[in-house]
Amino acid sequence: MSTKEEDSNSEAERNARAKNEPAEDVRQWLEDVHFATLSTLSQEQGIEGFPIGSVVPFAIDADGMPYILIAEIAAHTKNLLDTSKMNLFIRNPESQGDPQTSWRASILGNMKRIVSPRTVEKFSEEHLEDCIQISKRDEDILLARYSERVPNAERYLNVHNFSFWKMESILKVRYIAGFGRICWIQGEEMEVTSDPELEEIKQSSIEHMNEDHEDSMITLCEGSHSFLPKRVELIDIDSRGILMQTQEPGHLVYSSFGKTIEASELRIEIVKLIQKARANLG
Repeated sequence: MSTKEEDSNSEAERNARAKNEPAEDVRQWLEDVHFATLSTLSQEQGIEGFPIGSVVPFAIDADGMPYILIAEIAAHTKNLLDTSKMNLFIRNPESQGDPQTSWRASILGNMKRIVSPRTVEKFSEEHLEDCIQISKRDEDILLARYSERVPNAERYLNVHNFSFWKMESILKVRYIAGFGRICWIQGEEMEVTSDPELEEIKQSSIEHMNEDHEDSMITLCEGSHSFLPKRVELIDIDSRGILMQTQEPGHLVYSSFGKTIEASELRIEIVKLIQKARANLG
């Protein structure tokens, strides 16, 4: 690379960081976009080591890491079993005209299979060393978050031999937000930390919703998740959304805010969720 090109790239990175915090942009893009191009390294004979792309839905865990639900027989699953190196590419789905004028990001890192007690007996001890082992409850929460984006996820998980795979770590992100807004983001910049103020008010907010606003949560399930439960209990809140337990039928249900919020925004964002559900019901 010439000195002129190096200077141009350095200037682009300075411009990117001067206008906004790139890591914040990417975290929001992961909220806005529900599908990505997953690139893995092929294990197919004759094209070993070549990158192969496939379209996958994805969701975001409480720690900010993307995760996917993929079939055991898929080529990308076989590739990940050989090497955990992968890239998740997201782009602006609303862009018009030249797509190079709009934002996109390549998220590079390592992805590992998630194993719960439901499936642990399928795998050898050697294989489990390379997996992320979680409880059945944690798997149910992953499913609830994922099902908000992919309503048929439970059927895939239980019937069609699919498994969750999660980015265990982000190495770097290639950030492009238009002309002159280009840079590399280090993986540690993408890490999400809990909001102490939100943690302080979380329990009292949960109690308030359960005591006074169960009817609103029933409306939220009906208007935004397409089923009408008899009972709803709010069981958790994070900076991205709320987790509810319903009865008759029994489901874990996650409703996202569509962004990362601060403690001061919690009440109004819950109100927005309920207002949107009411609007959906007409």
